[in-house]
Amino acid sequence: MKLIFKITLLYLLISLVVFLIGGIITHQIIMREVIYEEQRFLRERLDFAIRMIERRMLHKPFERDKIKIIPLGARGEETEIAFSDTVVMHSTLQRMEPHNKLDVVKKVGQQYYKITLYDLIVEEDDIAEGVNEALVKVYLLLLVVVLILSWVASAFLLKPFNITLEHIKNFSLRKNNPIKYKKSDTKEFDKLNKFVEEMTEKIQTDYQSLKEFTENASHEMQTPLSIANGKLELLMESDNLTDEQVALIMSAQGSVQRLSRMGKALSLLTKIENKEFESTEEINLSELLLKLLFDFKELADLKSIKIESEIQEHVKVNMDSTLAAIMVTNLLQNAIRHNYEEGRIHVVLTHTRLLISNTGGALKSDPGSLFERFKKDNQSKESVGLGLSIVKKICEVSSFDISYQYQDPDHTIEVIF
Repeated sequence: MKLIFKITLLYLLISLVVFLIGGIITHQIIMREVIYEEQRFLRERLDFAIRMIERRMLHKPFERDKIKIIPLGARGEETEIAFSDTVVMHSTLQRMEPHNKLDVVKKVGQQYYKITLYDLIVEEDDIAEGVNEALVKVYLLLLVVVLILSWVASAFLLKPFNITLEHIKNFSLRKNNPIKYKKSDTKEFDKLNKFVEEMTEKIQTDYQSLKEFTENASHEMQTPLSIANGKLELLMESDNLTDEQVALIMSAQGSVQRLSRMGKALSLLTKIENKEFESTEEINLSELLLKLLFDFKELADLKSIKIESEIQEHVKVNMDSTLAAIMVTNLLQNAIRHNYEEGRIHVVLTHTRLLISNTGGALKSDPGSLFERFKKDNQSKESVGLGLSIVKKICEVSSFDISYQYQDPDHTIEVIF
């Protein structure tokens, strides 16, 4: 849900609470005014009744609609005006209706009179219904107006914010194009745009520095490693080497080669994470897999590993061609490297998945960390522990799912397109 509509709903909720409280207050004020006007009307009628008594000098009870006068004689005592509620027959409706009643004893001339006046009460239920109806209609009007205004605000007032979001969405470190915004009429949006500009410029600068360092470090590291490996090979050709010296040279060569492979793998991982492989195309995975199986057949034969395959024809996926070759290569290398002598590999390719299963002993490490960097089992000293990490990262950038299962004696890695 958009921010403007969240704010609108919050405003409407607050308005509803205010309307409810305001309705109660309005009802009380109206009731107070109605009661005051009713009592004022009865006081005016009392003045009229006193003037009528003065003119007629009543000596017997007088009763008409909503007025009753009873003579009390020369002895009596005046009382304060008293208001009360009662029920009286309504002359027009011919039914009992609630009335406001005024009782008082007044001295007119030499006589005392008990005067009783009635006036129809405006019922509280009627007032409540009127107030509720008015508030509901006003709230519905407010609801419609606010929703329309929020839509207009979303389309026009928040346009600079939406433009900023679009720029951020399309921002790419590889393009090395800084984000530039037009000045907005809103101060807060200008502050946001300035912050985004400064942040993206710093990110691009840091990225370029890190990229250059990684590429330079990888390149510069390979040169001395190649030199060291060459000198070790020359040293191996020397005469009169003892068996111990040969073993030490071979161990050093193995370490140099592993270090070289690790540098190349880390450099590849960095390039994948930085999304330097974004040129996707339609890859015929069936042809690629058949070619690589043919290339690895000799390596598998060295360990007498039997390869079985079920490959559907014309299986195509959209991904970078270089990453596709690296993914399949690493999976096949992993299946051969961690296999038994005279083991087997089963490869299945359909239009929805690639499944590579190989025999091997149970993992000594946690299967959940198999795709993490430098997480490897102790079955192969040749592995640097980055092969499956690279495969996992390729699957992520290609929007594939990858999973691992073990069911003695088969290790199975499945890639779902």
